[in-house]
Amino acid sequence: MAKGDDGNFLQHSVELAAANRLAAENPSTLHVAITHGMAPSEPFEHKLNDKKPGLSRCRLRAALQLADGPPREGEPSIVTAYRCAGAARRYPNSAALLRTLGRDLIGGVAETCPLKHKQLAAAWAGSPLKTANASWRCQVQPGGVLGCPERLDVPWLFTMDPMTYRKDQPFRDDANLHRNDIELLCDSLRRYVDSAQPGIAALFVCGVQQKRVCQFLDFVNELSSRTHMCVQTHSITHRGGNKNVAALLYSSVDVSDYFLQDAVEVIEDFALVHAMENAEDGYSSWEAISRIFRSEDESSCSQ
Repeated sequence: MAKGDDGNFLQHSVELAAANRLAAENPSTLHVAITHGMAPSEPFEHKLNDKKPGLSRCRLRAALQLADGPPREGEPSIVTAYRCAGAARRYPNSAALLRTLGRDLIGGVAETCPLKHKQLAAAWAGSPLKTANASWRCQVQPGGVLGCPERLDVPWLFTMDPMTYRKDQPFRDDANLHRNDIELLCDSLRRYVDSAQPGIAALFVCGVQQKRVCQFLDFVNELSSRTHMCVQTHSITHRGGNKNVAALLYSSVDVSDYFLQDAVEVIEDFALVHAMENAEDGYSSWEAISRIFRSEDESSCSQ
């Protein structure tokens, strides 16, 4: 699993919420463009039993524990997807989790690592979802697996998970999102917006200090302005005190004012109810829930 594993709960809970929202517009098919594909699944690099994990890690742990049990009415979609994808054993990538929703996925996934791409290509062989062993930067233009088709007629989800955001470093075609990527992203997202199909673009950065959070939000706000898309952002605490940040840009679809916050925080209420219902003799409901959420002095915040 990627080194930023405690940021994956934020990313995947948001992606699933976005896909479910777009299902209200078209319940059968979703066009996806996933810029950083990863392998279909990967082992955890870090253990989840930290004594004082960050809030993001607590939520990831809670969702995985709930997914290891039987289905429950009203459970968050991230829990259901984790269970269907076997996340407690090997953590799935975005495409694998979106696949559990039962919709036809079209579009594409880009991955630069040849070995991971080979696994991706095998996982999606025979599917209308295409893969490319290439940088996302050469695949977002027309004709690339991430580019908007000429006659897109279904909702779309564009999602990217770079290692981090860089404003001042010299540009390289690497795993980071750079300030210089703004033109390329604007051109690509405008084509999706111009299709007039309901769509959402989700961008994530993991474990960044506050200065870089502000730089990333400036980048997202400029991207929103230049593509005429609405935007909302949300961050939660990464282990060590830095932030995992999500940005949602959307067009031709309405989302609630607290869409991002609801997508990532619903796990807490559900885990609390579950813990209270299953508290063992001699343990209070608070002691039961503290077994899952052991973080101290951690809180989420909306940007």
